[in-house]
Amino acid sequence: MRVSGCLLFSLVLLTSEARSLVADEPNVFQRPRLAEESHALQMRGVHLLRNGQLQPALTALQEAVYVAPFSAVARYNLACMYAKNGQADDAFSTLKLAIELGFHDVSVIMNDPDLDLIRDLPGFDEIVKDSKKPYEPRKSKASPFDNGIAWVGPENTIWDETTHQLRTGFDWKKPDKPRSIILEHGEVGKRLRKWFSEGTAAGNFGDLYDNFDHDHSNLKYSQFPQLHRIEYRPEILADVPQGLQNRLLHGGVVIGNSSTSLVDRPEWRSNPRLAYTMPSSMIALTQQYFQNHLYVYPEHHDHDPGRTGNESGGNGDVYPANTPYLLISQGSSYTDQPFLDALACTLSAFQPEVKKRIVDAGLIAPTLQQIFRASYKLVKKPEDYFTGIAHPSVFEGSQIDSLKMVEAAHSMTDESIPPVVRLRVEHQDRGIVGRDYFDVVDREQLFDTPCAIARIGRSLQYRRRMIVSARDSIDVNQCPLKFRWVVLRGDESLITLNPLDDDGSRADITVAWHPRREIQPNSPMESNRVDIGVFAYNGEAWSAPSFISWYFLDNEDREYDNQGRLRSVTYHGGTDAGHYVDPFLQTPKTWKDDYRYTDDGRLIGWTRTRGTGPDQKIEKFTSDGGLVIEEDAEGRALAARSVHYLAHVEEKSLPKLIQQSGDEVWRYAYSDSNDKIGKIISLEKPQTTK
Repeated sequence: MRVSGCLLFSLVLLTSEARSLVADEPNVFQRPRLAEESHALQMRGVHLLRNGQLQPALTALQEAVYVAPFSAVARYNLACMYAKNGQADDAFSTLKLAIELGFHDVSVIMNDPDLDLIRDLPGFDEIVKDSKKPYEPRKSKASPFDNGIAWVGPENTIWDETTHQLRTGFDWKKPDKPRSIILEHGEVGKRLRKWFSEGTAAGNFGDLYDNFDHDHSNLKYSQFPQLHRIEYRPEILADVPQGLQNRLLHGGVVIGNSSTSLVDRPEWRSNPRLAYTMPSSMIALTQQYFQNHLYVYPEHHDHDPGRTGNESGGNGDVYPANTPYLLISQGSSYTDQPFLDALACTLSAFQPEVKKRIVDAGLIAPTLQQIFRASYKLVKKPEDYFTGIAHPSVFEGSQIDSLKMVEAAHSMTDESIPPVVRLRVEHQDRGIVGRDYFDVVDREQLFDTPCAIARIGRSLQYRRRMIVSARDSIDVNQCPLKFRWVVLRGDESLITLNPLDDDGSRADITVAWHPRREIQPNSPMESNRVDIGVFAYNGEAWSAPSFISWYFLDNEDREYDNQGRLRSVTYHGGTDAGHYVDPFLQTPKTWKDDYRYTDDGRLIGWTRTRGTGPDQKIEKFTSDGGLVIEEDAEGRALAARSVHYLAHVEEKSLPKLIQQSGDEVWRYAYSDSNDKIGKIISLEKPQTTK
């Protein structure tokens, strides 16, 4: 990207002089969106810098600060870019502003080589000293309730850049005379009213209900008189869009919902699938999970029997991962209602001191998940809890057992509060883009979060290995934990789970490539995903599951031999009938690759075929991923050109993967006539200028 001198000069003025040159300070509810735009610009700047384009990189960072003048991270990155560009004064002043805005990572400031230009300048030590001062982030002001309504507005909301979340605060003053715990609700209502009158049920004081679909599908909150409902002031609604709630952390226990989905567009999806394909949203969901928030969303067309390849019909389970961070209801609008009702009832049923301990530990969401799943009507016996029956991607509202849930919550003691499994990858096999799979960038790692790890099975290897630790798991009573690793979904003959420690806190896992299959025996629902569940036991209670998911792409027909060597892959594109793949997960392509091996099983390369008849195109590739441009009499590569893969985008359509030849040429030599692979003996690169 070329940037004109005039534009560069104007951006320098906007960022190097005073912030007064920036128009209006954005209101607090605009900050999440602006922070995302700024982050994208920062990433663009990093990309440009890596490609040697320093001046455009600097411009991108300046624009990032202009978009989000409140961002300490954007200021810090701009300071680094100024230093790399030799602008010491600008780097120094911008770093100082970053620290004033809240950038207090001392180790980064001290060790970042990008700041070497200014590290010996007078005053730098003073800046570092300022960064060592305890930083106290702003706290949201607490607003009183208005007749049971928890109003959200600029008066009680702040932007927290450390968590990338808006934080709200409320003034919790318990009424002298509490309202009724619940209205109606049959046997569940009778139990709750009895327990509350006896003082053994906490009720819903301290609990919030957050409707995030502009009152489209509201919980019948009038039946929970103690529950406070969140409302957003009319003047901020334009900056608080409905849909996936990934921007706010409210000051209390929260259950919420948004009975919406993205429809009538190439990237159609439910809110959970949107979250699972956005790393920033997965960070937000993790924060919600450990700060007493739990939301419910319908699956809409993401979990219906069939294989149509489009939005109007069923495609099976197209979720690329399974997580405990939210609950998904089978169906569309209003199917979230029984979930919300059951959660509100369960929250009111805990014994007061037990609930307080769970809330103070930030573990209401994991505890609700454990109760919900263990009480699911399809879970007939204790062992069923360790099967996929209890932990599907999507739950049926008709199978919720509210009475069993409130009984489980009410009987919980301090000792039986469930632990929480926290996972961490210690080792994993990695595929190389352009050789082991073909896409624009490295995209096998979907996300790593404490309670859910997700991978996309792109690489052409038959088996993939990873070592995962659960040693960071937590228990409120600090009891020793034992762990159980189980296959919840997938072919158990293609998966190995080998515990590495006596307590099962670490496991060596291998997962072979999986074709599409039923999610459970005789189920009409099919899936391309493997789910491994990890459970912890503290001597009294089992935890909710944490998940390791592998998602295999439905638009690939693979053939492996009996030794696990790939023979061919046919790529069907991304939206062909019967071969739907989320366009956020893979850039669609249409060709066939046939693989060639030596007698002892080493990869020689592959032949790529596009089209049929007179339009057919055939190309040969080396095992390195190079396009063969010269062969010897035996068909062995003498020279190959480097290859890049790019996304071609046309208006109102999904991107398509295109193959582009690079400028590098690799030349090969062979030791003798039996050598089929050869070695690169020279690399020809084009001349470049700085």
